[in-house]
Amino acid sequence: MSYYYRGNLAVELEKKSRTVTKTKRTIRIKPTIPTGEKLLYLLFISLTVIGLGMVGVRYSQISQFNYDIQSTKKENRLLAEKNAAVKLQIEQMSNRDRIQSEAERQGMVFNPDAVHVLGQSKSQGQVQASSLPPTQSKQP
Repeated sequence: MSYYYRGNLAVELEKKSRTVTKTKRTIRIKPTIPTGEKLLYLLFISLTVIGLGMVGVRYSQISQFNYDIQSTKKENRLLAEKNAAVKLQIEQMSNRDRIQSEAERQGMVFNPDAVHVLGQSKSQGQVQASSLPPTQSKQP
């Protein structure tokens, strides 16, 4: 069915009779979880998340402590090796022959009468240590 328009006159449309049938639908609302139970679930989930977070933080702290312990042990080992090397050098430097050769190199003369051993008495044939020549040390 086509409608014709003539100029600016409006054409009335035939109204069809529509029958509107209304049907009632029954909507069932599912019972929801009670508010108290929802809060309990939320509390449980929150505590679980906080607990896992604390475990993660403690794990990272333990890892950091282990790293610090390992680096300290490595540093101690290096210092012990360095101390051993220094002790060896001290032993080499305190050698009597090296000291005597170094003193002669600097122009000192070896005087066997001026050499004194500490800790031995005169009765054993040794003289007490003195930096003064024997003539000056016996003045009254």
